[in-house]
Order: sequence, then structure tokens, then C-alpha cells
Amino acid sequence: MVLGDAVSDVKLYLGDCLEILPTLAAGSVDAVVTDPPYGIDFESGWTGAKIIGDNDVQARDKMLTCVNGLPKIIFGSPSLPPPAGVKATLIWHRPGSGMGDLSFPWKPDYEFIYIIGDGFSHSRRGSSVLTFAWDMFRSDAYHPHQKPLPLMKYLLDRLPPNCTILDPFMGSGTTGVACVQTGRNFIGIEIDPKYYAIAEKRIAEAQLQIRMPL
Repeated sequence: MVLGDAVSDVKLYLGDCLEILPTLAAGSVDAVVTDPPYGIDFESGWTGAKIIGDNDVQARDKMLTCVNGLPKIIFGSPSLPPPAGVKATLIWHRPGSGMGDLSFPWKPDYEFIYIIGDGFSHSRRGSSVLTFAWDMFRSDAYHPHQKPLPLMKYLLDRLPPNCTILDPFMGSGTTGVACVQTGRNFIGIEIDPKYYAIAEKRIAEAQLQIRMPL
């Protein structure tokens, strides 16, 4: 699916990123910004139900072998090993996050954001602790691991303008919306048809808002 826009170009793919990534033209991607699936074996203590998904570490690391040499921003859980080549680790403090494991006296209200490679802006140095509220029960939550749009725009602003961002685990398309709103091109891949349809709709609506006159 191709969504053209005067400000940004968007290409969306429904399928397995490990199959689609080798088909992308060389030089078509400038950076990777993604939140690989994780938390598969986590039992919350709240419902006792496991989160079902891909094998997160394997999916992440196989994906990374397909995009060698590119700057990357990768979300991750503190309970999982970091990817190879990490140059810096940011901490996303997420007040308002879920209750987590009720058998543990402290709820998990942070995630790691791994910075890999070069090409990030140093014009505005900031803290490595980023506080952006997150609420999985809010009205615009389409995905259980959906990231706040302001957080994604903040991270994208550390990459060159007018570049092409790849999200191999697109989910509900927040990275794509952030790209449209910041004037960057976007390539998104999602294996789940339900979330692909949500992402397609959200990104198309973001493009329409950009085109609408004030």
C-alpha cells in the first residue's frame, strides 16, 4: 500500500518483515525506529494470562541483521538482553502505566530505548530519562504496546528531516503518524492484518490533516 502526500511518502506492507526487508531497494531507508514484540511469557498476576506473540529476541535480532549500517532506535524491556551495537540507552519513564505484576511491590513504569549507530542530532542535548505519560486504557489506544505520539515525535526529531524511517514492527502505526506529522517519509511493515488496517487508517488520516488548509 502506497500513500502519497505532498509532505511525506508512505509505503505500508502487510506480512512478515523478515520476508519483506530483503525486497526493499538498497538505499531506500535512512533509519529504523521500532518497538519489537516482547513480553510473551509475562504473566501479570492480574489476569494470569500470557501475552501471545513472536519470539521477541529472535525476531528483533533477525530483523537487525537485515538493516546493518543504519541508525536505529529500538524499544526494549529491561528483562531482556539488549541488541548488539548499542551506543546509548535511554529510559522512558511512563507515568500512568499499567499495574504490572501484583505479586511485586513496585510496578514497572519504564522501558529502555536503545540507540544504535550514528547520524543523530546533537544540536539539543537532553536527559537520557524521557518522561512521557502512557495509558493503555485511553480512548485512542489501539494496541496494548502503543507508544505515545509525542514520544515518537521527540525521538524522530533526533534524526535528519526529510529522511525515510522504517518500522518493521509497525503495530497500530504510531511511528508512521509521527513521521507524517514531522515531514518524514515512512515504510511500515506489520504481520497482523487487524493492526495493519488500523495503522493504514491512522496514517491516512494524519496525511489528510496535513493537507487540510488552516
